[in-house]
Amino acid sequence: MLPCGPSSCWRRRSVKTDEIREKFLAFFEARGHTRLPSDFLVPANDPTLLFTGAGMNQFKDEFQGKGRVRQGVVRAATSQKCFRADDLDQVGITVCHHTFFEMLGNFSFGDYFKHDAIRWGWELLLEVYGFDPERLSVSVYEDDDEAHAIWRDVIGLPEAKICRFGEHDNYWPADAPSSAPPGTLCGPCTEIFFDYGTDKGCGKPDCDPSCDCDRFVEIWNLVFQQFRKLDDGSLEPLPTKNIDTGAGLERLAAVLQGAASDYETDIFLPIVSRIVELTGREPVPGTPDKVRIHRIADHTRGAVFCIGDGVLPGNKGRGYVLRRILRRASRDGHEMGLDGPFLHTLVPTVVDVMKGGYPGLVERRENIGRIVKAEEESFLGTLTRGSAILAERIDGVKRDGGSELSADVAAELWDTYGFPFEMTEQICADEGLTVDRAAYEAAMTERQSGAGGHEAGQVFDMSALAQVKGVADTTEFLGYTDANAEATVMALVVDDALVDEAPEGSEVTVVLDRTPFYGESGGQVGDEGVLETDGAKVAVSDTGRADDYFHHHGRVTQGTLRKGDTVRAAIDAGRRDSIRRNHTATHILHWALRKVLGQHVEQAGSLVASDRLRFDFTHFAPMTPQEVERVEELVNGRILENAEVAWAVTSIEEAKAKGAMALFGEKYGAEVRMVSVGDFSKELCGGTHCERTGDIGLFKIMSETGIAAGVRRIEAATGHVAYRRAVDLEAKLGRLAEVLKAPRERLVERAQELIDEAKQLARDLEKAKRQSFAGASGDGPFQERARVGDTVIIAGSLPDAKPDDLRIASDQLGKQHASSALLLGTASASSANLLCSLSRDLVERGLHAGNVVKAAARHIGGGGGGRPDMAQAGGKKPEGLAAALDAGVEEIRQRLEA
Repeated sequence: MLPCGPSSCWRRRSVKTDEIREKFLAFFEARGHTRLPSDFLVPANDPTLLFTGAGMNQFKDEFQGKGRVRQGVVRAATSQKCFRADDLDQVGITVCHHTFFEMLGNFSFGDYFKHDAIRWGWELLLEVYGFDPERLSVSVYEDDDEAHAIWRDVIGLPEAKICRFGEHDNYWPADAPSSAPPGTLCGPCTEIFFDYGTDKGCGKPDCDPSCDCDRFVEIWNLVFQQFRKLDDGSLEPLPTKNIDTGAGLERLAAVLQGAASDYETDIFLPIVSRIVELTGREPVPGTPDKVRIHRIADHTRGAVFCIGDGVLPGNKGRGYVLRRILRRASRDGHEMGLDGPFLHTLVPTVVDVMKGGYPGLVERRENIGRIVKAEEESFLGTLTRGSAILAERIDGVKRDGGSELSADVAAELWDTYGFPFEMTEQICADEGLTVDRAAYEAAMTERQSGAGGHEAGQVFDMSALAQVKGVADTTEFLGYTDANAEATVMALVVDDALVDEAPEGSEVTVVLDRTPFYGESGGQVGDEGVLETDGAKVAVSDTGRADDYFHHHGRVTQGTLRKGDTVRAAIDAGRRDSIRRNHTATHILHWALRKVLGQHVEQAGSLVASDRLRFDFTHFAPMTPQEVERVEELVNGRILENAEVAWAVTSIEEAKAKGAMALFGEKYGAEVRMVSVGDFSKELCGGTHCERTGDIGLFKIMSETGIAAGVRRIEAATGHVAYRRAVDLEAKLGRLAEVLKAPRERLVERAQELIDEAKQLARDLEKAKRQSFAGASGDGPFQERARVGDTVIIAGSLPDAKPDDLRIASDQLGKQHASSALLLGTASASSANLLCSLSRDLVERGLHAGNVVKAAARHIGGGGGGRPDMAQAGGKKPEGLAAALDAGVEEIRQRLEA
């Protein structure tokens, strides 16, 4: 037992976080637990989750008795990478909220239960980590007499240190007995708390773990999963009971290292120190800089692990969360005086700190840094443009005495400039304004509703999948060698429900015991084909795969298909051949890109369809035409070699030893399928491939574009599709030569001649416009409408003019008068635009062009704004232009006469 008492300062010997993690795993490994690797932050088999947020996520099937991690595994221990975005606003403010964190956990799947879970937990804390038992208290569910008795009678904990709490605090999920939906697996839990002593807490004599002060901190939660919630609200005991525990590694490290917060532990201090070095600021308690420095440290760590697991910055889902934390951290640095990109310089520090537990980060360090830098560079441009526009709008709200920024402004900032709503919200809060989130979301929905298009989603309903798992075994895949096979119908799903038969005309999902159909995975689309019996036929339009269950989705076109039927399953062989060509070409393309651009190129995503292939890869500049040509040449060269394509099932270790490339973000089992193309490409891949490279026929790149910071995309075609594209291009070149009246070899020169001629005509036209506006106003489209003192007010409209024409006119008219207010308009069949320009003396007198166009824009059904000296507005009611000009002139006149 340690010498210090409950009220004295808790200080432990130096113990590194890597040691804490290793001791936990080794402790349970010695007690029959299988040490398993962390799942990726992107859950491998649970599309309902955005990120892995707890240690138990990868064991959902095990807890439900629907599978085993590996044969014979009934006890497991992990240190799970977790990411949570629901408490982003608290990160940096509190001492322990994080986006990325590690959760230590030991698990039992129907093996040991409460007695061993509590006993081993206590043993680890006292005998391995050296905790003083006087510093520890526990809580149990108020009705869990069994756990209470174990703590009191077996562990010997005094009654005063055992608290009984209700279902909100000591049940998992929280409040499950009263509010969890039917089917939920649940159970009471016991939590272990560390007592920092009376000096840190509220000082009240009755303070216990239920108090909100900082005296007691939870370090471990042991969940006893023993019930299933029934439809009538009752709790049914499970036939086999489970253990699910979770201990936050960062929080445990803070306690064991005697740190006041997680940010003062060995895994955060080097990052914080580097930020202090860059900014010259210190994390002084109670200051905004402390929040900013801690938030940068947390968000950079989170970004490194997200990118390391294959997440890339984007505008949806996980990509948006990553983009959001990178931009928050970047703005924090900007607020502390850092003008350029800096987050990428923290990446090596994060990797160095975390490489003990995650050595794979080392080889990814350079790519992660480049992606972070590219995203930050993109954001800094956005920040400059968006901040300037937002500042103008905030000034306008304040001038008008308002307290809320329009949600339409926030929507425009995101939709047009990529300026995040959360940043708009934060800046507004700093300026004492609010912005309505609900109204913003409604505005965004309205903007997106007319955009059209859709994003490919999951065909198969996950609730139906869960039902299938309970009644059918997994599917044996025969498609590497067979295009046809006999199989038995194991399950049928119609309208998201299990059925015994599917009549003609119904949309059905069929699960077979064996199949030649490839289920969509690894970027390769699912097969199409038919399932037939003597009396029934299903046209399969797609095939999916989840947890080794293959789902054949289609329509019953004849007869009735029944559970238990024997079917003849036949894929569309021609379509499969096209897919195989594209998949093998993707592997060769990957090799060629690394050859031409460098070894930093990594696959970031792919689509292998029958009519095209799409390959996303990490690279930090657009490819030059010469690079695209060289890549295409290399791929076609390998096709002409007609090299053999072979595959073998081997261990992950052996495959990597042979140089096989594994894709980050992909989860591999103990055995993997290694696909070799000639002697130049080896990748871990479960897809279908050609037998020889010559089967591809032809490879043609159709486009190379950027899709995100540091990520490029190539779309290409092979075989007949590539041939047809080449033929079409030849035909178009022939037609173009006829139109331009030039031979094919001079098409580029002739096109440039026409472009030069068009540019000269445009310059001549602009010159003519300036000359036409240079004459005195009075007999043209713009008339002097009033004079107030020495100031002339000129207004008028120019039919079907462009916005640039109005600016040219205002420039020319403004030169003719020392003091002028110009209000110019134009209208087309469906819209109208306004421009107001004020001379400098009027701005100095307090006039603002934005106020003028706002007053006028009401008549054309629109709005606008801009700088004090120049502003614009637009609307959808061209018939109101004359009234808008009159209103604007009157607004100017009244303000001049005030």
